[in-house]
Amino acid sequence: MLNRAGDMQEHALVYHWRDLVCPACSCTLSLAGGSKNALICIACSETFPIVNGIPRVLPKLYDVSSTPKGRTHSDEILQLQTAASFGFEWSHFSEMYPEWKGNFWDYMTPHKEESFRDKRILDAGCGNGRHAYYAAQYGAEVWAVDISDAVEVAATNTRGNGVRVIQADLNYLPFREESFDLVYSIGVLHHLPDPERAFRYLLRFVKPGGEFRMFLYWAPEHQLLKRVLLKAVSALRMLTVRMPHWLLYPISYAAAFLVWTCFVYPYRAFRRIPFLSKTADRLPLRQYSRYPFRTCVNDQFDRLSAPVERRYSREQVEEFLKSGGLEDINVLPNFGWVAFGRKPVSTEVTA
Repeated sequence: MLNRAGDMQEHALVYHWRDLVCPACSCTLSLAGGSKNALICIACSETFPIVNGIPRVLPKLYDVSSTPKGRTHSDEILQLQTAASFGFEWSHFSEMYPEWKGNFWDYMTPHKEESFRDKRILDAGCGNGRHAYYAAQYGAEVWAVDISDAVEVAATNTRGNGVRVIQADLNYLPFREESFDLVYSIGVLHHLPDPERAFRYLLRFVKPGGEFRMFLYWAPEHQLLKRVLLKAVSALRMLTVRMPHWLLYPISYAAAFLVWTCFVYPYRAFRRIPFLSKTADRLPLRQYSRYPFRTCVNDQFDRLSAPVERRYSREQVEEFLKSGGLEDINVLPNFGWVAFGRKPVSTEVTA
């Protein structure tokens, strides 16, 4: 007989697989041969391992013959490179800071705590699990998905508050369509080979009347200093995206030091001087004054390592949302664009 801890572990595992479907054919998954170490599709017999309690429901990306229509093998290679980048990133920046609570609400405005109670939520690209942690803390049933090994960190950071962590590709999700009240993807889509395709695909999993929410990098249009900095970073990225991650890691510390020296420290100083406070509010990268130094290091690594980076104007983001047929669209500035909209009660979304 299982003890209480064993009962709870088995119940959690059963809860996982009964809510999952095969990403290849959308049929039901079951435990392979009664084992707790793998899932199997009852229709196509595809198997998916369960490692450290986390289902690894990933497609065979290197199989060119099986590449779905509309995607190329180069897309799959980029996807794997992106997964490697973020896997390294979140395994080295795994900290859960108190500041993440405010960060969570920055992305979830104008929601309140009660907005999450009893809701079923998909965190699409969960990273180290910091957003999933708070969504679950406020009473939501949260499924946190990432393609990378970051799922190990997310599982550790969210342990004990009910987050269900899955390793899966955002283009091949193991869920039933229209099964989530809220799907959010924070800082992810602009790193994917085909953001628009991934966006339309994710919309399939939003219930009618539910919400889709995302954060995208913005393209600075009116501030000369920001445009110059972005051009410099873009030029630097031509070299850094080819670097091994272990080498880029210490370089990210140097980049963060420059950010703090040139912008964060001046911002903090100018804010204390009345006639310079408006100048302070125009400084780029001042947002890092709210967070620990390693948060800035984390972001520099993210910026310099990710193989793909796209930026959008407000108008482009609005068109992004409209192309999915969403209603009640909002695009809010937050050192990027926090964009969200509601899926109509009756609609069809095609990939």
